[in-house]
Amino acid sequence: MIDYERCPKRIQKRSFDVVRSQVNLAHLNELEQQIAVRMIYACGDPSIMDDLRFSQGAAEAGIKSLVQKKHIICDVNLVISALNKRLLSHPPLCFIDKKEVVSQAKFKMHTRSMVAVDYWHEVIAGGIVLIGNAPTALFRLMELLEQGEINKPALIIAVPVGYTGAQESKQYLWDHHQVLGVPCITLLGTRGSSALAATAMNALLSYYHGVIF
Repeated sequence: MIDYERCPKRIQKRSFDVVRSQVNLAHLNELEQQIAVRMIYACGDPSIMDDLRFSQGAAEAGIKSLVQKKHIICDVNLVISALNKRLLSHPPLCFIDKKEVVSQAKFKMHTRSMVAVDYWHEVIAGGIVLIGNAPTALFRLMELLEQGEINKPALIIAVPVGYTGAQESKQYLWDHHQVLGVPCITLLGTRGSSALAATAMNALLSYYHGVIF
């Protein structure tokens, strides 16, 4: 019989302990550390700390949004699939498969995730936006915020991955989040994923429900 750890709780605790031993988290508060450790654990790469950014009060703004039971809005369904459903007060939202979004995206030759942002108007105020896949969704959201055409979310968690627009969209968010008036958590550079966006959100949900490690 192969000798390996089988207990999920021990696996998780040991992994979190390894992350904390390898990464300097002293500059982060307790809540930010919870998010950072879980994200590092999720991707198995401590070096993401070099590019992980928390704007002032961002994590706390996310908790406040959860307290107020505001909406969680996702760029793609992959983000939703990785969220801890047991900790959600109501289902997260994604409009990428909405018939109107599909037809308009084809007509305009835009990404569906970008067009879907135009349907966030009624649900985004005070909510949490999760973008893990589509830089065009992040760019479009920032356009609407700059133009004053959409209400402000409480928090943007933006970690889209890729080589066309991902790095640029996240850098633009980080450089302009104060002007946009929206707190953010982002991972600069080309790295990211829907799983990492969900992981950051799951960390907020866990903290909100008192699960701290």
